[in-house]
Amino acid sequence: MMREQCERLAEQATLPNVSLFVVPADVGMYPGLGGPFTVAEMPDGARVAHVDSQAQAQLIDKVADVATLGRRWERIRDGALSRAQSLNLIREAAASWT
Repeated sequence: MMREQCERLAEQATLPNVSLFVVPADVGMYPGLGGPFTVAEMPDGARVAHVDSQAQAQLIDKVADVATLGRRWERIRDGALSRAQSLNLIREAAASWT
């Protein structure tokens, strides 16, 4: 099962509209551990965010809150491996599950 999941991630990571970044374990504590979120830019240029928790999902359109999440994403991205490094790591993980 894990092999198939890693292979699926690797496949999706090669799509032009997908950016997959792995944050290595040695980074330690980082803002992404607080839970998943998405920041999206709409066709009109407005930015919105979607935040998930175990109990609910929330759409955020308040400019200051979206900006905070945007900065949080940049901090996460700064600690992550590059796209190529992330893809290689995922492929290595897939190969390790036989």
